[in-house]
Amino acid sequence: MFGAIAGDVVGSVFEWHNVKTTEFPLFSRFTRFTDDTVLTAAVADALLRREKRSNRFGDASKAKAGYRESLRRFAAWYPDAGYGQMFEEWTRSASSRPYRSYGNGAAMRVSPVGYACSTLEDVLREAKWSAQITHNHRQGIRGALAIAACVFLARRQTSKDEIKSYVTGNFGYDLGRTLDE
Repeated sequence: MFGAIAGDVVGSVFEWHNVKTTEFPLFSRFTRFTDDTVLTAAVADALLRREKRSNRFGDASKAKAGYRESLRRFAAWYPDAGYGQMFEEWTRSASSRPYRSYGNGAAMRVSPVGYACSTLEDVLREAKWSAQITHNHRQGIRGALAIAACVFLARRQTSKDEIKSYVTGNFGYDLGRTLDE
């Protein structure tokens, strides 16, 4: 989570003004947390609340309800964090239905899942549930699965090459491109 949050803050000034360099200040008076940090904290909160109540993972309906409640609560606490329009509409809607997003929102908030679970199977299941409440398009879910798996594998001290091979083989992402590409 610290890496995800630090990356969000450092990258906040480049979100709409991309650069292709590794030479830039990490923090400035303009850096700030965004919706990525808020919703990462919300996912962690949902996991901690469920763990505290039941001391186990595995119930899809309770898990999805917990993620939904936590995302909406955190979004209300931080209304100006920079959410996408569809997410904002979802937070205000009486409906709990997802909005079929295929964007990266589910992936950007999923890192706590890779840390909280003790098996890769549990990570993939939880990542899917955390994504499905908003990002029920297969591409949105796939991104969340890949990120959560990377966090879990890195936590297990899996080598970078093995993680890259896992992501390429299981999710089809091309991780061989250069920054310029």
